[in-house]
Amino acid sequence: MRLHEDKYITLHDLEDALNNAPKCNPGVSELALWDAIGLVTANDITAPFDTPIMPKAAYDGFAVRASETPGVFKLAGSILIGQLPNRELGSGEAYYVTTGAYLPMGADVVVPEEDAEVNGDSIIVTKGYSTGKNIDAPGSYARKGQLLVEKGTVLTPYLLSALLEAGVFKAQFYNRLTASLVSTGSELVKPHTPEEALKEYLGGKVIESTGSVIKWFMSNYMPYVTILKHLIIKDSYDEISSTIKGELGESNIVIVTGGTGPSGIDYVHDVLTSLKPRYYIRGIKMRPGRPSTVAVFDDCHVVFGVSGHPISALNALTLLIEPFIRRMLGIVSTVPLPKAYGRLVEKTEPGRGLWRQVRAVIETSGEGYLVKPLKVTGSSFTSTLAEADALVNIPPWVNEVKDGLIVELLMLRSRSRMNSN
Repeated sequence: MRLHEDKYITLHDLEDALNNAPKCNPGVSELALWDAIGLVTANDITAPFDTPIMPKAAYDGFAVRASETPGVFKLAGSILIGQLPNRELGSGEAYYVTTGAYLPMGADVVVPEEDAEVNGDSIIVTKGYSTGKNIDAPGSYARKGQLLVEKGTVLTPYLLSALLEAGVFKAQFYNRLTASLVSTGSELVKPHTPEEALKEYLGGKVIESTGSVIKWFMSNYMPYVTILKHLIIKDSYDEISSTIKGELGESNIVIVTGGTGPSGIDYVHDVLTSLKPRYYIRGIKMRPGRPSTVAVFDDCHVVFGVSGHPISALNALTLLIEPFIRRMLGIVSTVPLPKAYGRLVEKTEPGRGLWRQVRAVIETSGEGYLVKPLKVTGSSFTSTLAEADALVNIPPWVNEVKDGLIVELLMLRSRSRMNSN
């Protein structure tokens, strides 16, 4: 086994790494909104006209003239949502309208259905109404030219609904970045059947799982990135080198798991430095995940090296990779990570200059989440991972992590036992 030349890793501040994210433009396409969920807006989106374009009913009821209330009205017809009125409201007339329906021309108030008495084709209104009552006026949702969505916003289904309501049906979006996952480790296997997995497991192999964590995380919280492939390769300098070179030719982002440490079989550092990236750091002030690596080759080609352990990789994903790529694309609004805040009920170790991650179980009370850190030792490493409800993020500037401290949580799951007391 060869001796590794760089035995020690120099730790860098997380914010310094994020500040070196390049500005990437992966190209722009004009798309129908319903085909663009998860993409990033390339321009500001403004309202094309006043919305609604005509007065709308805010309640189920009867559209009449306010000046004629109170009074008795003749029911002249009905207008349902999705229909356009085909005649002007006559004197002493009422139209039945459903919530969201356009009002007939001349109507300026809606009398709620429960406040009117129906007698055959007559509608009796016993009190007076002011103009505009129970009506959504033109422009009350959005004014023509009003900013609806800022450039750099990830289009979510909720924003889609709002834009469609405002009459926006297409926009300019950045194309998705492409990514390749490369899992390094001669011990790793990806079996096709449970029987094959058992055989490999009993034979000393490790069933690869970190790639699954990364793929799941990115598909849920980074929909602006498409994962093209997931490769598993051996601990070989030549194989790691040829694979990273090849994937950089096909993908914008290459995420390498494993091989980032200072041991004699960890070759990722040697490979990346040989490729002469424009910007390179190895080691981030966080635990776990200290060997995390960033290599920027140009504005749209970056390699990340992370630990082969899934929770360490998750720490790198949430603290480094997701915010780094977000800055590359200039994203100002995106799909939120499952973060929450809770109160510690036991003390735990501080960060000591590092972003520190602690596994915890969660209970709920009238005060919110109660956080109990788990003690992780070599013998409990796997069991505490299965037990944990959340990961506690402790910033490097917190010197004392004591009972009662409010901490940030990355929620891993919500269990049925987490009921309010």
